[in-house]
Amino acid sequence: MKVVIGVEGFSFDSAHYTLSSKGNDQIHGHTYKLSVEIEGQDVDKNSGFVIDFMILTKIIHEVIREWDHKLIIPSRDARKIELKGPFKVEYKIIEEDFPTVEYIGSEIAKDIYEKLEKKFKVRVKIYEGENSYALIEYP
Repeated sequence: MKVVIGVEGFSFDSAHYTLSSKGNDQIHGHTYKLSVEIEGQDVDKNSGFVIDFMILTKIIHEVIREWDHKLIIPSRDARKIELKGPFKVEYKIIEEDFPTVEYIGSEIAKDIYEKLEKKFKVRVKIYEGENSYALIEYP
């Protein structure tokens, strides 16, 4: 049996730049909205759950906390960027070449998968703004 469990209603705010998008290459921010599904094969006979919603929700909050209010930059640019001022600056460095919603969602799905001890397939639907999203399955 295959069972899919989902939770919705997560969000975080981050900034990025997309040098691959002409006219949109400046630093700008988004409110990213997130839904997560996990796919399990078995319902635990002792609990009746594939996974407890509270456990899944806690894991998702832990993962997106690492992205919230950060400037997302690819590792290849990490040494090139210098941002100073009378404010706190935090970066989220990703290993991909572009900090696009596709790669951001992929990194989040991978992090959730690893925190779930690689027991479940993870699906992440991540909105960049109101109407644009990426849907990622990991692995």
